[in-house]
Amino acid sequence: MRTLYLIAALALGASAFAQRSFHAVNLRGGFGSSTYAGDFNGGSFAAAASEARGHGAASIGFQFTSKWEWNVGLAYGSIYALSTEGVNGFTGIDVRSTYLQPSIRIQNYLVPFGRYWKKNATAPYWFAQLSSVVSQSKYNTSVPYPGDTEFHEGSNYSTGLGGGIGVVHRMSEHWSWFVEASANAVPGDQLEGFTRPNQEGADALVQLRVGAHYSMYTWD
Repeated sequence: MRTLYLIAALALGASAFAQRSFHAVNLRGGFGSSTYAGDFNGGSFAAAASEARGHGAASIGFQFTSKWEWNVGLAYGSIYALSTEGVNGFTGIDVRSTYLQPSIRIQNYLVPFGRYWKKNATAPYWFAQLSSVVSQSKYNTSVPYPGDTEFHEGSNYSTGLGGGIGVVHRMSEHWSWFVEASANAVPGDQLEGFTRPNQEGADALVQLRVGAHYSMYTWD
């Protein structure tokens, strides 16, 4: 009879254990480059790469399966661009803005990643991201602006929609490093701090960063 009780207890325990799902809280921090592509560098990749500036980012993520994670983050950085070819009527006018970017993302690891997937020490991933971009700009007052230029001094607010790819590599049970790239479409022409009538298209905010990833494991 005691054997039957023991078997029943083990069976119930296994059933309850199977219904529990594994979770992790992931803390991340990193630094990298921040690049603008918009009306004042003509969307040129070469110009955007040469005019890159720095940024830093931190986030907290909730990994609710071995492959999926929700993530809330905050980035701070700067952008720069110099219009040297009369783009949109501007010549010699530079874009100098700083930005604060709170965001939320859904992230998918392409292979199971976490405490109990040690064979997958390296995991590539992709993510989709929705953000708000709060920017402030400085103006070059030594050159003339076209007469129909509208200035947006102070803080400017924009939405950002985009995503990116990355790879994370586990160094120990809790610590990993990562590298990732993201691109965000930022409509509204607010990043520069000034606009002209009938400007079309969204600006782009492109970021590349490396950093550290710390995982805290829990059961639910």
